[in-house]
Amino acid sequence: MPESDYTLLESYEELQEVCASISEESDWLGFDTEFIGEKRYIPLLCLVQISSSVGNFLIDTLKIDNLSPLNKLIEDESILKITHAGENDYQLFYKLFGILPKNVVDVQIAAGFLGDGFPCSFQKLLAKYLRVKIGKAQTVSDWQARPIRQKQLRYALNDVIYLEDLWEKLKGKLERKNRLHWVENECERFTKAENYHSDPLRDVLTSKIMYNLKERERMFYIRLQLWREDTAREGNLSRERVLPGKHIPVIVKGIASGRKTLEGDRRIPEHIVRKNWDTFNRLHQAPLKDEDYALLERVIPPPDITEEQNILMDMLNQIFKFICVKNGVAGSLLMPRADFNKMKQDANYLPPYLSQGWRAEVLGEDMIEWLRNRQNLTVSFKEGEIRIGMEE
Repeated sequence: MPESDYTLLESYEELQEVCASISEESDWLGFDTEFIGEKRYIPLLCLVQISSSVGNFLIDTLKIDNLSPLNKLIEDESILKITHAGENDYQLFYKLFGILPKNVVDVQIAAGFLGDGFPCSFQKLLAKYLRVKIGKAQTVSDWQARPIRQKQLRYALNDVIYLEDLWEKLKGKLERKNRLHWVENECERFTKAENYHSDPLRDVLTSKIMYNLKERERMFYIRLQLWREDTAREGNLSRERVLPGKHIPVIVKGIASGRKTLEGDRRIPEHIVRKNWDTFNRLHQAPLKDEDYALLERVIPPPDITEEQNILMDMLNQIFKFICVKNGVAGSLLMPRADFNKMKQDANYLPPYLSQGWRAEVLGEDMIEWLRNRQNLTVSFKEGEIRIGMEE
């Protein structure tokens, strides 16, 4: 088991010296962060934990504002970065410093290829593979408070000191199953900028609310979402602090009735309308321009599928799950539920990643062909069997 000794770094000079040593002497780096995301657009980075063959280190990022030596390690192709559910950590570093990691593996993803489910908690993986038990009492701790309590430091340390041992255990099993390249393939997305970009209109354009709105209200819904996003970004506020999401549908449906109607709606706190009415009204009344019509064209219409097709897609979903169970792969790794729902809505949509990399190996050519031409699939009952096949 790894040593639990550590060094707390509180100055740039200390960080620079440690990172230089790791760069020269270690070919791997365990990596984790503690941050506060509540009420902020970009979370506040409070602590970074790293483990290496050189030693274990906790970096007080509220005292060290220049993390460039650490950033170089994260970008270093020759050093393997090991994380558990590290996507949020890499995303934060991308937002704060514009850097992308290189040469990464994630033990949570690795476990998903060994039949452990996805996502699987760090505690469960440690208990199963290393027979180590750790607590999570500090999960919602105040990481901004200083001085950092000893219990917090020990908790944070536990998130990295076992990563290399755990990865070696998983790596051996993956190699025996010839699946190591699956992990590398899946973790490669962490190294690409597009992985950390999100469309603020994604949920709006597919919302069921849209289907029952007139053109102006649809545009207001879109504008309201963009205003909320821009305001949150500019003030470094959470979107919920700018405008709680649960109130948006009520505002969109009631805006045309005027200010007094919205102020009198008991579902919306009066202060929200009072504070933002001028903005709401401006966004609703503004004339539609060419760029607005371009956005409206992106609204996805409700799915036009028969009940038979709907049932067939549900059967395909069960086949997905069966294939995953048979192969010992977590189904949620194969395809997110949101993409499956999009496939149900659009008969021509097939996520490109399904026919690439490890997913293509798991699904096989026949299954991918079914998915690509699923509008031609039929179900028949014959000789005591249920058969799914392509129409001739």
